Parts: sequence; C-alpha cells; structure tokens
Amino acid sequence: MIDMHFDLLSIIYQAYLRIDYSFVFDWLNNYNRDNVSGLIANLYFLDKEKMKEELGNNYDSIDVVDIFKKTVDICKKYFPYNNVLYSIEGCDYIKDENELEELYNLGLRSLLLVWNNPNKYASGNLGEYGLTDEGKRFLIKAIDLGIIIDVSHMNKATFYDVIELLKIQKKLGKKIKVIASHSNCYKVYAHYRNLDDEQLLALKEFDPIIGINLYTGFVADNNDLTINMKDIFLRHVKHVVELLGIEHVGIASNDMTFNSILFNCEIKPQLFDYRNLNEELTKLLSTSFDEVEVEKILYKNVYEKLFKEEEI
Repeated sequence: MIDMHFDLLSIIYQAYLRIDYSFVFDWLNNYNRDNVSGLIANLYFLDKEKMKEELGNNYDSIDVVDIFKKTVDICKKYFPYNNVLYSIEGCDYIKDENELEELYNLGLRSLLLVWNNPNKYASGNLGEYGLTDEGKRFLIKAIDLGIIIDVSHMNKATFYDVIELLKIQKKLGKKIKVIASHSNCYKVYAHYRNLDDEQLLALKEFDPIIGINLYTGFVADNNDLTINMKDIFLRHVKHVVELLGIEHVGIASNDMTFNSILFNCEIKPQLFDYRNLNEELTKLLSTSFDEVEVEKILYKNVYEKLFKEEEI
C-alpha cells in the first residue's frame, strides 16, 4: 500500500537533533513490498508555541531549506524503494516563492499551505481568514512548478478561496494536482478537521484523491464505547466512493505513535498496527470491496495519479 500521510521527515529531523536514530531505524522496518511500499513523507511546521516546544533552542535558527535538505537526504539513504514523495505541512517559515522553487529543486512535491493555525499565506482550521494575496502568489507558483496542492487542514474560507484560484488556473490550461492527504468525512463524523459533502464535491473537477485518515480522533468519538471504530472507518471510505467514485480514495495512516515516544504526548489509540497495516486494511476492506477495488484504494489510485509521473 501507499501511505498518503506520515510525518517521517519531521521524525528524522528530531533524530538528527538528538543524534539518536533508533526510532527511525526501527520504523523503517515497516516499509517493504508486503506492507507499506510507498509513502508521502511529511515535514511539518506547527504554530509558534508548539514549534518552540518541539525544537527548543533550535527554534530561533529554523531554516526550512536546510531542514528539508537534511531530512530528505537521510530519507533517501534509508528508504528502500523509489515510491516516496516529499511534503511540507504548514508553510509558515517558507520565506517566499523563490524559496519554494528552491525546495522544489530539492524534491518537494506536495504542500499544505497551513497546519491548524493561521499564517501569512492562509488559515488552518483554527483561523478565520482565507487565502491572502501572498498566499495566492505562493499557490500559483506551486501550481506552475507542478507541486501537489493538499487541502487538508484548511478552514472553509481558505478551502473555497483555493478552489476558486484552482478553477482560474485550470481555465488557463495549467495542470492541477489536488489531494486531501489525511481528511475524513464530516457527514460520518462531525469533526472540524473533516470535509463536508459540499467540500468533497467541490474537489471533484480536479480529479482528487482523498486520503482517509486512520487516526482514530478523526474517525469517530473515542469516548463512545458502543461503536466499532473499524466499521465507522469503512463508512468514511464508502462515503467518498459514493460521492466521488472508487478512483478518488486512498489511505493515510497519520500514525501518531512517534508523538508518544519522542514527545511524551498523550495520543488516541491507533486503528491499526503499522507493522501489519497492509494486511489488516486488506482484510477489512475486502468485507465491502472486491480485490480490484481494494488494490485501487490501497495502492493503484495514489500510484497512478501521483507517483507514476515522478518515476518517468
């Protein structure tokens, strides 16, 4: 399978700072042809307070280009296959379009303008305004470079501003690549990070892939002991299939195990064991989809739309 969202680059950067790669080396055992054979490897930049907390004395010297280059070089050294795309989540610390192009030349292929907080380009789920003028220029540059636009984490104002900009750029004949790397369905579980039906349908003209998020906090209410979390996860998958079609679904682990181990943070339970992710997902999805459909959800959709072109 291909995992549409895992914060591997940020984990690698923590390992680099600590001069301790034990967690990274242990985690890399999960990547093999029988389990996770492809990945969108993410480097995140959170709000100012959280970044200070995670980086400590290194916060004042944040250089996105330097961090990205270091982590990608390490990832390339140890990741066993070519099926990897590099992503940045939260563009707060990227200076401008010139620096974006520099990042592209280093391997950046997907970006999320925002995390939950607002920044100079747009607002995440906890902000109020939409796409700024600086954000519009930045996004157009990303499109011109061929970078995938990831709409996860956007508030509705930013989301719809981005949709309108994408429509204009599409009419100009530009190729638009859009995903929601780790977003579930608001109709199934009314969490502010999930996308409602209107948003999902607004993406349809851009041939998107929606990465159904396995982190239980976005699947259902963890406090409701009467529910079967895996059954509700299936409802998220089925809902996207019903709205957009089987070709528009992928899977994002958004596995937060590292948060507990590296930062001693309390996390919600993981829906699946990453060590057996492909096997467990195949078993569950096969209860509702045939073999061809399962292959599309776990691998083929993401590979054909996002990865295949990068291998040419």
